[in-house]
Amino acid sequence: MCGFLGWCRHETEPWLEAERTRRAAALDAIVRRGPDDSGEMESGSVWLGFRRLAILDLSPRGHQPMVFHGGRYTLVFNGEIYNYRELASQVRGHQFVSSGDAEVLGALLAEHPVEKVLPMLRGMFAFAWWDAQERSLVVARDSFGIKPLYYTEAGGELRFGSELRAVAALSGQQAKLNPLALSDYLRWGAVQAPDTMLEGFHCLPPGSLLRWTAGHTKVESWHVPAWLGRESWITDPRAQRSATRETVLKSVEAHLVSDVPVGVFLSGGLDSTLMAAAMKHLGQREVQAFSIGYEDNAGVPDETDAAERTAKFLGCKFVRERITAESMERDLDAYLASLDQPTGDALNTWLVSRVAARHVKVALSGLGADEWFGGYNSHRLVQLALRSPLAGFGGPLARSLAGMLPAGANGQRLWKIAYHALGGAGATVKEGHDAARTILWPAQVSALTGRSISDREVRDVLGGTWLQELLLRETRTYLPNTLLRDNDVTSMAHSLELRVPLVDREVFALAGRIPDEAKLNLFTGKRVLREAFADLLPEWIAKDTQKKTFTLPLMKWMQQPKWKQRIHDTVLSPSAKLNAHLDSAAVRGLVARYESQSGNSKATWHLSQPVWMLLVLEAWLQRNTPS
Repeated sequence: MCGFLGWCRHETEPWLEAERTRRAAALDAIVRRGPDDSGEMESGSVWLGFRRLAILDLSPRGHQPMVFHGGRYTLVFNGEIYNYRELASQVRGHQFVSSGDAEVLGALLAEHPVEKVLPMLRGMFAFAWWDAQERSLVVARDSFGIKPLYYTEAGGELRFGSELRAVAALSGQQAKLNPLALSDYLRWGAVQAPDTMLEGFHCLPPGSLLRWTAGHTKVESWHVPAWLGRESWITDPRAQRSATRETVLKSVEAHLVSDVPVGVFLSGGLDSTLMAAAMKHLGQREVQAFSIGYEDNAGVPDETDAAERTAKFLGCKFVRERITAESMERDLDAYLASLDQPTGDALNTWLVSRVAARHVKVALSGLGADEWFGGYNSHRLVQLALRSPLAGFGGPLARSLAGMLPAGANGQRLWKIAYHALGGAGATVKEGHDAARTILWPAQVSALTGRSISDREVRDVLGGTWLQELLLRETRTYLPNTLLRDNDVTSMAHSLELRVPLVDREVFALAGRIPDEAKLNLFTGKRVLREAFADLLPEWIAKDTQKKTFTLPLMKWMQQPKWKQRIHDTVLSPSAKLNAHLDSAAVRGLVARYESQSGNSKATWHLSQPVWMLLVLEAWLQRNTPS
């Protein structure tokens, strides 16, 4: 797990001192991605820079950039190839000098076309491969977008790397805000690839590669996630459980390859417990488990006691940290400074990564179980909406019930159930998915930005069942653009490598063979996962069907005096950069509606997130856009 940057020029000419200064500053900007080592390669037409976090082969032999075939090829590589030992045995005519995965990847690329190599790789990765003889470059990204890659091109030059802000620094100019990305952020809580928040800068989509030759670029897809048809389904329940158990255990085992200790994030729910249980089952002796909780009366449950109970059951060493409104407000600037792009959903991972990074360099996360095995409450709500006889017509009736329901989390849950049961979420999977993932509705976004917005359809979502379509939409939108991107940025902010064994091509293929009813019903999700590992899980996890997560009490914290003052001093300041992009009256209206609610009211749940997103956005604009 590391970070890299690159700069390709069509013309071969000496590098100017100002360009070298920009390169050094950009490389320094990603030092947290790789504090253990750094390296550079320069020729008249290309520069590659690298920062290393040593996980496999801790010796200097793992240094990058790594050269092959007498200097013809140069590789910079971020991530892990978990099956690298198996792949090394397939390489002919190469004498390995290191024991890590980077050299294996380079040897394969030197021997085979990139299109043949990419499907062979089991792992998370982004890499750049320079051919000095052909004066051409290939950059590629893993199947599901676990590791990031950004680029910009102008005048025949290509600049690229692991972080958007570093690529922008490499360009030497402060880029302007991308209006389309701003609308996406306000609606979904995250910018949607291939756009970025900076105009003229792009995110290479998951499962894609980019070729640069003679100043021209071409982006191609090498992997497009798709489910198999019903004819491939495993229909026998016992076989479903057996296949699920075998596939998940093999993936966890593959993700444990490391020359340093591997820990695990642990909450009070199924997914992280499954990771810890699998690690112990596979023979890991001392597993360190990390969790975060909150002070009393924070407004959300503190799951660390449940997590500690689970850790004792599994024989894990448990480390927790309790967060208060005051401690978080003190740490907020450090969090905001770590964000490569604004996001509404990364603070919890930043906090638990900070705890873990004090003890280990690698940790496992249970992310991916919900997206492929139907674990979110919203998935069952979409099912409820699709079955409603009032699908597409019952929204007004459902909204009229809102004032009759009790306040707090239970009231919010009842409101959602009523809204979907009465058909308010629409009559299609897309409408249901949009209702679940939308933070601000299109009309609200238009009121803020003064621009109309239009949906961009997810590509190639065809056929299959309603659940297959829904989970595929999650795989192509929410998973890479929010969860995986946030995981990468916030874990690397603490020099922690975060691995996601359930976001794996073998697990995805298996999930496509599990029938809908084995994944979820109206009462619970991830059924086959729970049943397949029942003997390894503590009873209170195996039988608890409520979705658990690292939930933050932001809606209550933000009503504390210091938080309110911060919001007013930033979001509502006359000098706020938001004023150049959003309607000030609409912004003030959002903040006022949130502050008019009590800390435990139902409306507070809905209104706190947009205000939080505006706070994050203003902080990001101050750091990353022109004065």
